[in-house]
Amino acid sequence: MELQVFETESERLRFRRLRADDFALVAPILQDEQTMYAWEHAFSYDEVIDWIADMLRRYREDGCGCWAALDKVSGELAALAGVILEAPEEGEAPCPALLCIVARERWAQGYGAECAKAALAYAFDRLEAERVIALIRPENEPSLRVAAACGMRPVGQMVKHYQGKELPHLICEAVRPQA
Repeated sequence: MELQVFETESERLRFRRLRADDFALVAPILQDEQTMYAWEHAFSYDEVIDWIADMLRRYREDGCGCWAALDKVSGELAALAGVILEAPEEGEAPCPALLCIVARERWAQGYGAECAKAALAYAFDRLEAERVIALIRPENEPSLRVAAACGMRPVGQMVKHYQGKELPHLICEAVRPQA
């Protein structure tokens, strides 16, 4: 049995880095069209493989990335969540950004806020970030509610270019709490 090293945990979840062999774990989330509505498509087999590879690269190069959020009781995947580096504006230095994709069967049960709060604490405490952002599609009301529940506020807008499309995003921000 492989030893699992957890990056952090929350009340109901343990967060671990993804592994190259996690396709079967993450594909049900990334290949679900309803779950991936903000991306405007479900991921193909190759896109899931590439997404995992990108997270492994991010761990090596950036020191952070999206984790598997595993239910402490069942061990099932509840979400993909963590911190990635994103440049909110063209030419701007990348900063820590929250990423959270909750499994559809776990929607509306508080998992988004639980994941986001754990990732936000990780960014401030472990990565020593001064500022953390979340890039959220304006129509993604559940994610906007999660950001607000974490004390994030909208501070701007940007357009992401993805698969030949222009996808508007709100930039929500939280700043390091003062001690």
